[in-house]
Amino acid sequence: VYEDANGERLPPAQVQRTLLRGDACMEHGGRIILLDAGAIATVNDIFSDCASRDGARPGAFRLSGVYAAYVQSALSALDGIDIEAPEGWLRRADRQNRVLPPAPVILSAKLESILRPYQKEGVTWLRFLEQSLFNGILADDMGLGKTVQALSWISQARLHPQIMEKPCLVVCPTSLVENWAEEAHRFAPELRLLTLSGAERHGYWDELEHVNMAITSYALLRRDVEKYLKIDFAVIVLDEAQHIKNRSTMNAVAAKRLRSMHRLVLTGTPMENSIADLWSIMDFLMPGYLGSYESFRRTYELPSAQAGPEAEQVRLRLRRKLHPFVLRRLKIDVARDLPPKIERTAICSLTTDQQRIYDGLLEQSRRRLITMVAERGFQHSRMEILKTLLRLRQVCCHLALLKQPLAPESQPSAKLELFMELLDEAVDGGHRVLVFSQFTSMLFILRRRLEEAALKYSYLDGMTRERQRVVREFNARRDVPVFLMSLKAGGTGLNITGADMVIHYDRPGAPYRTDAHGLRGQADHAQYGGGKGAGNAAA
Repeated sequence: VYEDANGERLPPAQVQRTLLRGDACMEHGGRIILLDAGAIATVNDIFSDCASRDGARPGAFRLSGVYAAYVQSALSALDGIDIEAPEGWLRRADRQNRVLPPAPVILSAKLESILRPYQKEGVTWLRFLEQSLFNGILADDMGLGKTVQALSWISQARLHPQIMEKPCLVVCPTSLVENWAEEAHRFAPELRLLTLSGAERHGYWDELEHVNMAITSYALLRRDVEKYLKIDFAVIVLDEAQHIKNRSTMNAVAAKRLRSMHRLVLTGTPMENSIADLWSIMDFLMPGYLGSYESFRRTYELPSAQAGPEAEQVRLRLRRKLHPFVLRRLKIDVARDLPPKIERTAICSLTTDQQRIYDGLLEQSRRRLITMVAERGFQHSRMEILKTLLRLRQVCCHLALLKQPLAPESQPSAKLELFMELLDEAVDGGHRVLVFSQFTSMLFILRRRLEEAALKYSYLDGMTRERQRVVREFNARRDVPVFLMSLKAGGTGLNITGADMVIHYDRPGAPYRTDAHGLRGQADHAQYGGGKGAGNAAA
């Protein structure tokens, strides 16, 4: 509706004709009316960005309710624009924009005692999206518990009766399938769970419709997508959204073919991805919300790549459009809710070759040690037992550590792939990571992987001279995100303040245990286990 300074309505058709002629004023009711062509063009751009023009009424637009929050926030930022709408519409838009909090979710007694305040807010937000039939991105920083928030939401009874008995599907990287299963057993044990991984998954397709939640990997989803197309899921969760950021990959194509009423994406680095990546992720969540890719590229991607205030305005408009469907909290935002440090154990399965060599070494060593203990006694066999445990730990880290012809560096390592995935997420999120390993030979392998990935790093082991100079350089250089360090050489006596995250690549044991106070820096700890073999090797 167009109005003059006195609140009198102006004919929309006349206003549109005046603007199309390029005039800045029009005559109406015997008066000359000055038009703010820039403001009107901006308003038209906002509506055109999310609506189809209704040709029957000039200047009128027909909007889907999904755009309400974006329209409200974009118009409220303009001077001289008043929004007149039903109270219910305004209230819903405010809740979408998180100006008004939605009604809190009632959690089980167990989750109520476990979840931190910001995590409860996250579950409440997910429930609000579900109630509103919207989908979204939970984009909390690494370590803030995206998985437990998603599981807490999944464990709630669905709000819509037609999907009450439908299963939920979680798709994640191969290295995180077991971690999701462990977290589900821990935080939502009431869920009937089905893990679809490995060759044995083919024996469980008939059970898929009768469980509460199934977990699979992106790699297997690509192969098995036709099986999943037979089912309408209640919820689909994609973890580590960078796996669908390229719209033309098999991962993205397969995921977008799935059918569900609700969809959720988890990622720790939403805005660090390129704008094109965001389009692909939103195309999975709500197809059409950002328009076609060609339109999105013209409207957002190309203009935002330029410098200057116009490009910043384009980026601001995109942030407003995404804000109702993206929840992101950084550690600094919720610091009061966090413990002094966050510890996480990430579990992965051994590769087939690793498992084969581990099992063979374990069986061979068991027979040899049983005989040795029987002949020499336990005390005289201790060094050989420790040596065997060390070799089992090496298998879990990387077969190349065994220095055998059958174990070249080119052999895949489950733990190394998990490490690179988590390191990529950490670096994309702006974190600086201190990486410990007991084995200097493992550090050499990590160095080569970092060089292949073009990641800068600092390095310190027992052969390093001028240790303090290396530490000072890492603390001072923000462009170096990774510090590789021997556990024995760097466990004590160093003041490393430049890192905010610590990764123990191989589970530390006495006498080389390292804690945050030993580093004298605020740090998050993540100890990475090696699947089935790691428990034995670290015993």
